[in-house]
Amino acid sequence: MSMSSSKTQQLSLRLAIAMLCASASAHAAVTTAPADSSASSEGLDEVIVTGTRQTGVKAAESAAPIQIIAGDSLQATGKSNLVDALAQLVPSFQAQAFGADMANQTLQARLRGLSPNHVLVLVDGKRRHTTASLAIDGGSAYSGGAGVDLNFVPMAAVDHIEVLTEGAAAQYGSDAIAGVINFILKKNPSGGSIDATYGGFFDGGGSTTNVNANAGFAPVDNSFINLTAQVSNHGHTDRGNLDPRTDPAYFTGDYPNSNIPLAPGYPYINHIQGDAESHFKLVGFNAGIQLPGDIEAYSNGTYGTKDAKSYENYRVPSKIVYDPTTAAASAAADGLTPPAAGTTIVTYPFPLGFNPLEESKENDFQLVAGVKGAIADWTWDLAQAYGEDHLKVYTIDSANATLYADTGSTPTNFYDGKFISTQSTTTLDITKDFNLAGKAHIGILLKITSQPQLLCKGERVSIG
Repeated sequence: MSMSSSKTQQLSLRLAIAMLCASASAHAAVTTAPADSSASSEGLDEVIVTGTRQTGVKAAESAAPIQIIAGDSLQATGKSNLVDALAQLVPSFQAQAFGADMANQTLQARLRGLSPNHVLVLVDGKRRHTTASLAIDGGSAYSGGAGVDLNFVPMAAVDHIEVLTEGAAAQYGSDAIAGVINFILKKNPSGGSIDATYGGFFDGGGSTTNVNANAGFAPVDNSFINLTAQVSNHGHTDRGNLDPRTDPAYFTGDYPNSNIPLAPGYPYINHIQGDAESHFKLVGFNAGIQLPGDIEAYSNGTYGTKDAKSYENYRVPSKIVYDPTTAAASAAADGLTPPAAGTTIVTYPFPLGFNPLEESKENDFQLVAGVKGAIADWTWDLAQAYGEDHLKVYTIDSANATLYADTGSTPTNFYDGKFISTQSTTTLDITKDFNLAGKAHIGILLKITSQPQLLCKGERVSIG
């Protein structure tokens, strides 16, 4: 009797396991089918231009997987810039959330965990110039990055985006190891849109306003011009924690550091952890006209300005000091003239310490012009692209410690220098399709690229 009961229990257990497995398999079959059908219907009929030199290729026919992102999807994210919007829509796209000092003002982005320098950015198939801001951020995965600043492309100018992550280097070169992001601009000859957003955090930081406007026109027959403007503002956020240097258990209690607890906002007085303040003004255009002989002339361009500020680390009150008893010797060593003798008072110009900021003023533009057509089943495209990025760097609400120690005086705002990045690219693309026991394709691409970098020094007192 006991043996029969044991066998019955084993049989019941096996039946239960079998039913659970069958249920899991049936559930998987039911849930995966809609996902496959939706994936196959969304964007697969879109004609692409990225990852192929053939004309008329659809996403479903591409040898490499292409992710297509509609312009409406960008707007639906609620983000005010392309970097944050793409981070919501492209799984392999990683946006830098925070950078130290100047790296916080031009946040980088990367694909598949590789360097930002390995992402090739195109606008209507033409290379976009890179930023002049080199990220110096020790320990960060984005350090050394100087890729394209996507935030200088107005979001409302984009019709859709094509993202290629597999096999990009084989066609586009070594700077596309991580992949290619191709912004396809709007070509609407009529209509338009305008939208505005506002947001922020409940603590009062990060106040963000963004206004986009886009309009299309047809100046003459067989032509279009599409215009876009964007104004975006973003305020500081403060996510800093306690700074050990401001804890009475760590800093020396002697004057002037004993004043630290009197500083506004104490103990949260180091503001380096948080978003930079930024102000963008962008305009862009895309134009084309059909000429006789099956030739099309086209041009597009963008111009933008950015003013940004980010906090450096808090400076304790004893950082800047003038001691008359040592000023003469230190000034002589630095080749400076100390003030006339007559006082023996040690002075601290910032008795509560201070929070210096790094400020940048940036001007960025790119212009593309070209003609394309077809001759005897050969298609051709001749284009010239030129872009520049000018970045002026300042330090404000600060001081020159060496100069003050030597002379007892110092400016508080400094011009640190200027970075300039330029890029000129000339391309001639010739292609032809054949039917030789199947579909064959010949493509010839001639490209000349020049990318000089310039560094202009700032004022002498900014060093020290």
